[in-house]
Amino acid sequence: SLEFSFIAPNANTTWQFCAIAFSQDLLTATMTKEILSNKPIMVQPNLPRFIRTGDHADILASVMNNSENDQTVTTTIEIFDPASNAIICKSQQIDTIEARSSATAKIDINIPFDINMLGYRIKSSSASFADGEQSVIPILPSSTPVINSIPFYVEAEETTFSMQLPEDMPNEALITLEFCENPTWYCVSALPGLRTKNSRTSMGAAAEIFSAAIAEGILRNNPEIARVIHQWLTSDKSESTLTSMLERNQDLKIVLLNSTPWVMDARSDTERMARLASLFDKKDIEAVYSHAIHRLAQLQRNDGGWAWIDECEEASMWATYNILANLGRLKQLGFLLDNKQLSEMISNAVRMIDAKAAEEFRKDPKTDFIDYVATRNFYPEIKQSTAASRVTRATVQRLVSDWRDRNIHEKAIAAIILNDNGYNATARQIISSLREYSRYTPQQGMWWPRLDNMASPFHKLTTTSLALDAFHAIEPNCIEIDQIRQWLIIQKEAENWGTSVVTSDVIASILLTGSNWTRPTSSPIIKIGNTEIKSTETDNALGYFRMPIDPTSSAGKNLTIAKASDHPSWGAVYCQFISNMSQVEAASCEAVEINKQFLVQRGQEWVASDSILLGDKVRVQLTIRANRDMDYVAIVDERAACFEPVEQLPRPIYTENIYFYRENRDTETNIFVTRLPK
Repeated sequence: SLEFSFIAPNANTTWQFCAIAFSQDLLTATMTKEILSNKPIMVQPNLPRFIRTGDHADILASVMNNSENDQTVTTTIEIFDPASNAIICKSQQIDTIEARSSATAKIDINIPFDINMLGYRIKSSSASFADGEQSVIPILPSSTPVINSIPFYVEAEETTFSMQLPEDMPNEALITLEFCENPTWYCVSALPGLRTKNSRTSMGAAAEIFSAAIAEGILRNNPEIARVIHQWLTSDKSESTLTSMLERNQDLKIVLLNSTPWVMDARSDTERMARLASLFDKKDIEAVYSHAIHRLAQLQRNDGGWAWIDECEEASMWATYNILANLGRLKQLGFLLDNKQLSEMISNAVRMIDAKAAEEFRKDPKTDFIDYVATRNFYPEIKQSTAASRVTRATVQRLVSDWRDRNIHEKAIAAIILNDNGYNATARQIISSLREYSRYTPQQGMWWPRLDNMASPFHKLTTTSLALDAFHAIEPNCIEIDQIRQWLIIQKEAENWGTSVVTSDVIASILLTGSNWTRPTSSPIIKIGNTEIKSTETDNALGYFRMPIDPTSSAGKNLTIAKASDHPSWGAVYCQFISNMSQVEAASCEAVEINKQFLVQRGQEWVASDSILLGDKVRVQLTIRANRDMDYVAIVDERAACFEPVEQLPRPIYTENIYFYRENRDTETNIFVTRLPK
């Protein structure tokens, strides 16, 4: 037999003893035993992670008798100020605890307002044994920062706007007026600029040409836009227009950018804006064109179509159609560069899709060739074969008869196709149908609610932009053009459009249709009551400024804005102050509403309850209602003391058809939603 002893570390826990024995013949045996390390008398307090000022707390502790005999145990609890060691309150109780049993000790305390932490000291002792603990409990304020925001929109035709400022504003409140007279320029700042010259795919190479040509063409045809971008690039960029929206106005955000998952998104967005400078460098632009054309030449196959990547020996119809559509859109806008090699590649690709369409039409004349005809219509100068012409004629006749059964996207395409092929009356009928399915408000403009269910937000932008092009092509002087542009511009307020081809195309549609909304802004007249106020720093293009408002002299008065411009504007009034949590009322705005509800587990069900008992398992349910698509939404849900999350680790979650990232912190749960759909 073997005997040995050891000193256990100063921890009351279960230890695992493992042993292995072996002989000279390598016969082995193993043994595993659990050893419980504890004291005869033990005390274990159940302390909250934090307490808030003004709370009334019953702080409990378990007193355990681990011996084989009954014990009379005296427990003393002291609450003290760690800074001065002064005793705030004290309690003592005597319990007779049976062997292998426990008792509960507690102390009641009203949390004071004049200290930021509490000391907690407990000692339990019998005639022969004793145990104790001492710890510190943080005291957090029961107040919270509050930001009441009142956004507003001024429609394009509206020359005056008025709203009443809040009446009940604390004297220490900070009131801020934010106003942008011409948000059209935010779309200009969203131009992707020059893409990197390292695309491996044919689609990427075409995108390089598309983005560069769109941006270059817009600047060439609009000298005012070029002048303003150059002014932005040479200005102080700390809070400029060419800084990502995620990095601006930190004082108005509930979460610092560095505490979110979106730091790299903000950096990429700012870097994209900085690349607008390359649009003024002819050498850079020519380098992009040269690389992209060379890449397209490498990926064009013998039949005229483009393969997706080098590893594909055959041409891809999907890639070929997309490339021809993008280049055709440039041609339609007058931005397609004059390059002989590119023109020859386009001609070869068009003849390839002509042949493929004719072959498929012979096999199945009932196939829908709307995408072929829409793409082919960009290139009327390239002679169409007789067989391919039959495809176009059959598709046009089909659209004349069945356009009513098509969705918004296809109706817009059908209107453009029929207008290009001489069916102007039918095209106008389709435009009238698009009007009937649309919705319009002076604040938001004109849009199509049926597009809300689209899986991708870019599909909604693309379809709306396509409808804008249809209205512009068929009824170029109708009022709906500016109304659709207004809706598209307002989407930029809460969405990141990225660097895709879609972004360039949408921006081109906004800037090249309807009224000229990129003229220099006029100085609006802004009054609070009868007093005119002026900003000291205003962006000349956007007409954007932020300025403080005196809460004592503005409470309850009317804010009026008079502008001479004919484009939509937006702004907001922010009221920031500190309030007791119990006095913060539920609030919402037109864009989003969040309701919070506590559910308590009763058996197998979760039921709403106004009363929560000690030991209840609670589910916090947040119901979010959004009437528009929004990117980068942060939600902070503050917790009361003792509400400990079951899952402590942060993790991404998918529920209710959205992805979000949940982060449990000491006093709150943060939810980060990169894309919150309507």
